[in-house]
Amino acid sequence: MSSPKQSPASSRNPIRMLSWRVVIAAFLVACGLTALTTWALVTATDAKTADQAKIATVKINAIRTGLSVGAGIGGAMALLLAARKQWLGERSQTHQEDVANSDIMDASERRITDLYGKAVDQLGSDKAAVRIGGIFALERLAQANAGHRQTIIDVICAYLRMPFNMPSELDLGSISAYTLQSATDQESQQEIQVRLTAQDFLKRRLSKKSTNLDDHWEGLRIDLTGATLITFNLSGCEFREGVFSNSHFVGTTRFNSSASTGSSTFRGARFSGFADFSNVDFSGRARFDDSFYARSCSFEEANFDQARFDKATFMGEAIFNRSNFHNRAIFDDATFSRAIFTEADFIADVQFLRVTFGEVAGFGQSRFRGAATFTNCRFDKDVRFGGSRFEGRVRFREATFSGQASFGECNFLEGVYMRGVAFDDVAKFGNSKMMGGASFRDVSFKKAATFTGTSSSRSITFYGVRFDGAVNFFKTEDQPIEFKNSSIQDRDQMLHSPKYWLAASQENSLGRYDIVRWNPPMVLP
Repeated sequence: MSSPKQSPASSRNPIRMLSWRVVIAAFLVACGLTALTTWALVTATDAKTADQAKIATVKINAIRTGLSVGAGIGGAMALLLAARKQWLGERSQTHQEDVANSDIMDASERRITDLYGKAVDQLGSDKAAVRIGGIFALERLAQANAGHRQTIIDVICAYLRMPFNMPSELDLGSISAYTLQSATDQESQQEIQVRLTAQDFLKRRLSKKSTNLDDHWEGLRIDLTGATLITFNLSGCEFREGVFSNSHFVGTTRFNSSASTGSSTFRGARFSGFADFSNVDFSGRARFDDSFYARSCSFEEANFDQARFDKATFMGEAIFNRSNFHNRAIFDDATFSRAIFTEADFIADVQFLRVTFGEVAGFGQSRFRGAATFTNCRFDKDVRFGGSRFEGRVRFREATFSGQASFGECNFLEGVYMRGVAFDDVAKFGNSKMMGGASFRDVSFKKAATFTGTSSSRSITFYGVRFDGAVNFFKTEDQPIEFKNSSIQDRDQMLHSPKYWLAASQENSLGRYDIVRWNPPMVLP
């Protein structure tokens, strides 16, 4: 529970007793001032030439004045003592009130502690109904005492972290409230109901849509490390920090439209059913590394401050349409079955190292504002980058494209660099703008390669490139294109070669045709 606050009485300065020595000293000082004043006035009236009667009268008046001064000093002392007495009385009254308030506070804390202890004892009961009652008792206690809300949230999360094995006969991916009733183990059914009640408690109190502002508990931390969560739903909720490391999410999981103002981690989490993270807003660091998704998941229109998905495995469709990555995003060693990043906005650098894209990889109409790195990636089927805008450097190193690769109508502002890349199927770069230049080094095009309408303000270089299929450079005559140590399998497959470039008329030692430059009036053999 929360620590007790310091009482007002303990913050005041201690009362200092008025010593009798101080009183006697003040009395003697007053008498001395009276005598001194009287003597000074009498002395001032002495005059050798003055009339004796007048002198006597003046001295009498001086003595009266001196005594009046003494009386004034005494009156002032009496007023000070009266003021001190009044102050002491008021302080005594305040102290009594503080003591009374402290007693009330202590009684309230004792009552809260007693209620808290009883509710926690209910959670330990062997009867499901009693455990459910304990959850509602804790919720009611926290609602009335805001200072204890984090503690009670921690208790509920601790209960959900307790080990629990789902019945093996249930389909963990499609489990629902209806199918839960089919569990053969009655004890498991009852425990599931208790856990659903605890999860509803979190949903109810963290929801941003609460009509009563006091119903929404702000700034709380959720720690569900290693918990088994059944059809978990925090949609439309807000929390300060969420810890879901190594948690097992059974059935459909919903975090859509939720918000985290601090860091959130799902490291090692397993999602057996559909996971909905659409429209989430992670203002702090969001970690999904080592997470596993048995079915589809959606991060559509999600907002990430810092996102990590390294070593994540997506067995179903992973949807990142129109998602926003405001800082560096990392997807190293991730595995995708179907990855959809259409119209995604990578505001900072993004990194895909050793990533496997099993089926379609869609990056169409995406925006890469920082550097984009695709190293040792494997695209097993079609990949679409068509219409994307690359504002930073783009690097594809040792990547393999087994399906069709589409880069048509892409805009590369800072250039594109490809090295050791293999295109096993058709590669399309038609109408792309390589304004920062392009470098294709040790790249192999095993099927058709299209560069129709490609434009650039800098050189597009093909160094050590192998063209095994048709290659088309239609409408690229005026572009600065260079070939070095590059060759084509069949010289007739070089269509619409750029100006002054064509395939040699004779095979080289490898049975291929070198791409050479023709400068009129030179005649090739």
